[in-house]
Amino acid sequence: MEPKSIQLVPLSRIEMRSNVRERLVESEQVALAANIAQNGILSPCVGYEDGPKVVPVIGHRRIDAAARTSLDCVPMIVLDHVPTPAEILILQLSENCMRSDLRVSERARAIEDLMNKSGWSAAHVSQKLGLGSEATISRLLTVLVLPKSVQDLVDAGRVPISSAAAIASVPNADERHRLIDEVLAGRLTRDKLVKRIRSNKQQNGRMRPHRAPRPKLTRVVFPLGERRSLTVTGSDLTLQAFVEWLEATLNRFRMLEPRDMELGDAFGIVNASNS
Repeated sequence: MEPKSIQLVPLSRIEMRSNVRERLVESEQVALAANIAQNGILSPCVGYEDGPKVVPVIGHRRIDAAARTSLDCVPMIVLDHVPTPAEILILQLSENCMRSDLRVSERARAIEDLMNKSGWSAAHVSQKLGLGSEATISRLLTVLVLPKSVQDLVDAGRVPISSAAAIASVPNADERHRLIDEVLAGRLTRDKLVKRIRSNKQQNGRMRPHRAPRPKLTRVVFPLGERRSLTVTGSDLTLQAFVEWLEATLNRFRMLEPRDMELGDAFGIVNASNS
């Protein structure tokens, strides 16, 4: 991407759209606005023109804070073309992934979104973003299979990512909750946790009879737009089977209240009813 020179873009022309940072913390924005009012914006934002509007790719926090001051323009590097969704995610992740204030779940969802939109592997993403190894990406994505309540604990730093990834490998929900409680109580370090999980798996393996090989699973990802996608995994997937399953599942979700509950909580209720 070849940028143009830095321009002073009026706030009235700026249209905020997608960002890997899913929410802004009010107290941090108030502090940033006070700093900008005193010192100005020292690092330019990055964006692109879309008709009469300028859409920021990097600098959402600075723009929000500037709007709280007497500033009517912000410095911005304006790209010479409209970037693809994958290019936008690369820029935003490159800007934010090394910052400690970006929540783990935000980083993980953005990386998953980038992989869905670009078709890249975890290894390729790790190379593009400089995030260590493929294992680092896989560990981040594993956090997304945990309930939102556990993701919140990871975001708050109460459960380490490595521990969360290990807990996600436990198939029994009750056992996962017990392990989380012990981690929160400080009784399980990461090494002790992994040892416990490995020991439990070995014991369960000795108790289980030999099973026939499982059928091969098919995984299909369908992009829904606006950074959303639907992933379906199963064996013998056909269009008819998918339509029947989807209709039955939607009917169950339609009965849930309130309608504005978190999607993760809704899935938890439906899954509990299956137990």
